[in-house]
Amino acid sequence: MRKLNFLKGIVDFVWITALFSSPFLLFFMGVVFLDSEPLDIPIKINGTILEVVDLKTKVLFGFLCISASLIIYGLFLFRKLLRLFQLKIIFDLEIVSLMKRLGFVIILSALFGGIPNFILEIIKNNISLSLGLNPFVLLFSLGLFFLVLSEVFTIAKSIKEENDLTF
Repeated sequence: MRKLNFLKGIVDFVWITALFSSPFLLFFMGVVFLDSEPLDIPIKINGTILEVVDLKTKVLFGFLCISASLIIYGLFLFRKLLRLFQLKIIFDLEIVSLMKRLGFVIILSALFGGIPNFILEIIKNNISLSLGLNPFVLLFSLGLFFLVLSEVFTIAKSIKEENDLTF
């Protein structure tokens, strides 16, 4: 239970930090989209550096902001999941639903963050193949992990119900 409380504390800290930074992200996003002059400020979101110059990079910036927003929503779902675990609610449909939703949100975040990175590399004529772990692969794998875990919890829930009926 200590490990769960420690994890919940870390996730709560990151969640609160993300909530404080969200208004600044929204304000900066509005400035980038509404300003007609190109910005000379390089922007770095989730490891991607963008120099907002034209409409293409502004659209890519929008995708990266959507990806960051999905990560914040994923943190919210993960907090709810951990709270249910703290209450010792394990084999419940809400747990399965939260895990499935969390998996889809993380996969969407990986796609919204990974596709613009790929397009940006194509625009820069800097296409390269790197074998290893990058944020796209890690997020996509984490999303798939939560989807698989939701299936495992569904199976475990049905086995628990069968076990409770055979007394």
